[in-house]
Amino acid sequence: MKKFKKRTKEEKRSLVLKIISIACFSVALFLVFLTYLVTLPHIQARIAEIQDWFNRIEMFIGGLNKLWAFFTVIAFFVIKSVIPFVPLSVLFISSGLVFPAPLAAAINILGFAILVSAKYAWGKKFGGGSAHRVLVKSETVYDFMDLGGKGNWWMLVILRFVPFIPINTVSRIYGATAMDYWRFCLFSVLGFLPRIITWSIIGVNITDPFSVKFMAPIIILLSLTGISVLVLRTMLKYIDKKKES
Repeated sequence: MKKFKKRTKEEKRSLVLKIISIACFSVALFLVFLTYLVTLPHIQARIAEIQDWFNRIEMFIGGLNKLWAFFTVIAFFVIKSVIPFVPLSVLFISSGLVFPAPLAAAINILGFAILVSAKYAWGKKFGGGSAHRVLVKSETVYDFMDLGGKGNWWMLVILRFVPFIPINTVSRIYGATAMDYWRFCLFSVLGFLPRIITWSIIGVNITDPFSVKFMAPIIILLSLTGISVLVLRTMLKYIDKKKES
């Protein structure tokens, strides 16, 4: 504990990110083992009883009007751009519950594009907010993200790829730059695409939570989270070195 306190702020942050990354990979490995475990015959018998309940839920959802369901999901994305009351993952899963995986992914991409567009427009009109004002105080970060110009597109992809970086905050910050809207939208979706696809597949298979089809995307999602944290850790180390020099 004393050794941890003696570390610099940058070293502590790097260590925490490393621990988070290791934790994600560890949970992913555990789920691989769990996926094998649920294939055993005596466990399958118990799972069949639980799965019957999920099948009833699936039949109820399947009876919903698809057009009504589409507009409802999109409406939630629009509402979330103003009031962040529902986790984004829940919206992605909801599409998967009603629609096949490819269509659910397409609807979720559209919904995500609407969400980030609203905050981009807000940033364009009113500025990037308090987070933007904090970032511009660091000359290194300012240059790194090109906040005074058209915005760094590959930095935008990384920020979308890392799961715990606020989506709306990033959208407002880039809205305050001179980045073209279509480039912003394209690279935002590109960075977020792995999560959109995996959450959509999870939604499609959520009524069969003990199957490989359900477990596999969660394992992939955790692995991607671990990788993204390592990418963020490397990027922050690079920024710290730039500050020192």
